[in-house]
Amino acid sequence: MSEAAMKSTLVKALASLDPQCIESPVTGLGIPDVNFIGGWFECKNLDAWPKNADISPVRFHHSLTKEQGVWLYRRSRAGGFAMVCAKVSTEWFFFDGSWIKDKWDKMTRPQMIEMADLYLPGRLDKDRLLNFIRSRSEISRSKSA
Repeated sequence: MSEAAMKSTLVKALASLDPQCIESPVTGLGIPDVNFIGGWFECKNLDAWPKNADISPVRFHHSLTKEQGVWLYRRSRAGGFAMVCAKVSTEWFFFDGSWIKDKWDKMTRPQMIEMADLYLPGRLDKDRLLNFIRSRSEISRSKSA
């Protein structure tokens, strides 16, 4: 599955939250790939696990840029919902933007599973994702109040 197909799957799962893919040269540096009512996702995809992923850091072909990391960090720290959605093979990972910039490209597969704010093995479980977003959005609102 390409990153475009990954985003399409994510957008379908977020249908009730009016998602939009953001692909424009006029947006600011670091703006994430998918916006929806309540937040943002930066998407990263690998079709298969790299060899030695259990002992060596997993590196994505399109790494998290410095600008993306800073944008996600700032938005999360301000109380917004901003995360990285990473898909490797059939596994989905969701990492909070408030800390991921310092860990990206430094985690092994077991560390990714352990550190993910939401880990969905096998397929994108729409109900679990939406419940996660709702619970996180409530937390974000209470932090900024």
